[in-house]
Amino acid sequence: MSHATRGLTALTATLLPIALAGAAGFDDRLTGDWGGSRTQLKEQGYDFFAYYNAIVSSNVSGGLDSGSAYAGDLFAGMTFDLGKILGADGWTFNLSGIDRHGASIDDDVGGIYSVMQLVGGQTWFLYNLSLEKRWDAGQHALKFGRITATDDFAGSPFYGYYLSNSIDGQIRAVLFDGVMTSYPFAVWGARYKYAPSDDFRARIGVYQLTERMWDPDLHGTDFTFRDEDGVSVMAQLEWDWRAGTRPGHFAVGLNNVSFEMPNFNSDDTTDSFIRYYAQIDQQVTQEREGSDQGLYLFGTLAYTNQQEPALVPFQTSLGAQYVGPIDGRAQDRLIFGTTYGQLSDDYADEQEALGHGRPDYEWMFELGYRIQITKYAYAQPDIQYVIQPGGTGDISDATVIGMQFGVSL
Repeated sequence: MSHATRGLTALTATLLPIALAGAAGFDDRLTGDWGGSRTQLKEQGYDFFAYYNAIVSSNVSGGLDSGSAYAGDLFAGMTFDLGKILGADGWTFNLSGIDRHGASIDDDVGGIYSVMQLVGGQTWFLYNLSLEKRWDAGQHALKFGRITATDDFAGSPFYGYYLSNSIDGQIRAVLFDGVMTSYPFAVWGARYKYAPSDDFRARIGVYQLTERMWDPDLHGTDFTFRDEDGVSVMAQLEWDWRAGTRPGHFAVGLNNVSFEMPNFNSDDTTDSFIRYYAQIDQQVTQEREGSDQGLYLFGTLAYTNQQEPALVPFQTSLGAQYVGPIDGRAQDRLIFGTTYGQLSDDYADEQEALGHGRPDYEWMFELGYRIQITKYAYAQPDIQYVIQPGGTGDISDATVIGMQFGVSL
């Protein structure tokens, strides 16, 4: 059975119980309230969650080869409110795991950016194993344990609607080169957040860097420190505002790394590295006062002047999303996004010396429509167009069609 066939079979298997569950009157979870037990457990301090997302995609023209693939991601866990359970006010304990499976068509496309954002670490992982303390009515929050920087930095809810990982999740250029820890690869870390008002927040995080975090045989369970490990420090400032009743958000941050990083086109290494980033979003139209329906725009920038170790020293993304574009479909979302990634001169020198051409940039466009089938299930047809996959111009522009779907369990 082909990847595409497996993907369509999985889509059918997912949507059929969704339709049946909808008829049974379930609300925001496919498995419902477990006969009232779920609500009772949450009131006692035990909150359980699970999400399944999947993508089936095909490279229909251009790139290196035609191909289809299916990839899925199951994220499940629980949050314990230790105030309710043990009387430890403000404390929570988080435990979660991930199972990633399937494959990608990235090798068929030949690009720098993955066209299927659910691919990376195709195995099971222990993920979040952390404690968090909040105090002064939430003005202060400290989290520590097995975590990742992508839970708190360089991200936005808008980015999670894209199949291309040039936008999905976090600003991708910040993750390149393995210097920002990311889902599903947890490490030892700590994050402090300060929110003195409703419209301002400051965050700082410190995270272990280790080559072993990507080892599929360790499954996220190697808790050791070694002399060769490095440190990634994230810092971010955030502001919220309203233009009339339309919300906006701006953030600026940096990643400062102490870790031995190989340089392109050289036997030397870089031991200290820093990258800056910024992101902004704004609701520009509103169906009615106070409504989340309407048009939103966002943009991102990422930059470092250290081209020796950085694959993409400059990247910018722009996006537009319309929530509720069709009457009677208030939670549907029409999405558009584009990412331009400038590849480093040192990387280009190395590739040219190897006879692989001289890469300079890759440019991605994506258009999709998120259909919110129920409160707990969605399906999203999508198309991507990749200009200069791999950056050299030697690979023809690629067109990728796909479907992403998911369910909250």
